[in-house]
Amino acid sequence: MTYVLLSLAVLALVAAATVPTLRRLPQRPLLLTGLALIVLTAVFDNVIVGLGIVAYDESLISGVRVGSAPIEDFSYTLGAVMLVPALWTWLAGPTATTASTGPDAHHA
Repeated sequence: MTYVLLSLAVLALVAAATVPTLRRLPQRPLLLTGLALIVLTAVFDNVIVGLGIVAYDESLISGVRVGSAPIEDFSYTLGAVMLVPALWTWLAGPTATTASTGPDAHHA
């Protein structure tokens, strides 16, 4: 299995699990976070791949690169942008969101 197929399969599962939750969250912070992480991924992946710290089996990558980093490396970033806010929301539970915005929030 190539990295592209593996990445797409995992991203599809993560999206299926998280998108319903992410749609209820403010979109601008998610988009800005995603953009910042993509830029950071592009910079640091180019450094670690360019220096030879990380190498890829050329037969398993698509060949599409952003600088010297394979495009598949960005799947980790996309997965994190979906999974971290969704997990945060799920683990916080309903009391965390209602406690800060509920009618009695000013009495706390």
